[in-house]
Amino acid sequence: HYFIQSNLRAMSIVEAYEKKMSDEEEEDRDPNSEIQVVFVKRKHFKLSNLVLDNSLISKTGALDKVESICSKVTECDLSRNKFSDWAEIFNLLSVGKKMEFLNLSYNQLSGCDTLPSNPFSTLKCLVLYGNAVPWKHMLAVLPFLPGLCNLNIGHNNLSHLPCEPDHHFPSLLELNLIHNNITSFCDVTDLGPTFPNLQTLVLSDNPLQAFGEDEKAVSEFGNITKLHLNNISLTSWDEVFKLRWFLKLTDVRMGQLTSLGEMKEEERRRMVCALLPDITLFNGSTVPDRDMAERWYMRRCQANGDSTSTRYLELYEKYGELPELGDISLDHSGEVISLLLRVPDKGVEMLRSFSLYDS
Repeated sequence: HYFIQSNLRAMSIVEAYEKKMSDEEEEDRDPNSEIQVVFVKRKHFKLSNLVLDNSLISKTGALDKVESICSKVTECDLSRNKFSDWAEIFNLLSVGKKMEFLNLSYNQLSGCDTLPSNPFSTLKCLVLYGNAVPWKHMLAVLPFLPGLCNLNIGHNNLSHLPCEPDHHFPSLLELNLIHNNITSFCDVTDLGPTFPNLQTLVLSDNPLQAFGEDEKAVSEFGNITKLHLNNISLTSWDEVFKLRWFLKLTDVRMGQLTSLGEMKEEERRRMVCALLPDITLFNGSTVPDRDMAERWYMRRCQANGDSTSTRYLELYEKYGELPELGDISLDHSGEVISLLLRVPDKGVEMLRSFSLYDS
């Protein structure tokens, strides 16, 4: 994790704001510090978007002054500062009554002893990337953010996310858990009933190996439509097949799946398309011709002696026995061939290109 390390005096939001708003237009350079504070003229500052990142801020300051600063702020970036206690964040939200977006990345928020008396309903997006925030603190804070739609808690070394039955946060639509230490989906199954309206779940860059055997627990994520699974560690294509347990899933991102063996991107796309019949987007693009992908998958199973798998048998019911492909050598090392077709009696002549992956 990256946190501000400096012997310079910590400041309040008020002090950092006043420095940024000064008209001096000078740059304070300390040869013994990597931190530089750049002063910007008042005319360039937008009150709806408050950016005070990397400013040595550890506290809010006088709340009446903070309120005058934040009265119109809807987006606030306080990343890479020195906040350590949630009480200061609650102070900010109590006076930032229009704040919808708050970035607190790389603040080491370890203290959560004092909780607010009233909720903060305007905040919609909270970014806590690289904060070393314990999961239990997150569960303590969420009840006071009833309007939160998007939560990013990536890079927090989270491995197991248990929830109690009374934890219920229906407003959350997107949860980003990128770059944590989640190895099995069993470690996050409590999130389904806890976030019943969740639509997007990001698990990229986790050492995720399996989705477990509990189909019912996975199906608790009943509104998930988009899964990000880039650079994870699935052990077999059987685990990909289990994504069908997400009943509304239509959009999957699964790049850099080296754990499943070497495979060309076109082949990987066809595997996913064949295994997951309800997917409409793969890695951001519309899936290829589904019938073609499914037939390709059947032939692959036959070639590998895997004609008893559940998905193969489903497709066998759909297509029946596939005829053998002709053994034609075109002495071509590429992936696409061009074929000239002539029907002299009909006066027909056409040039067509075919992918060698087509079956």
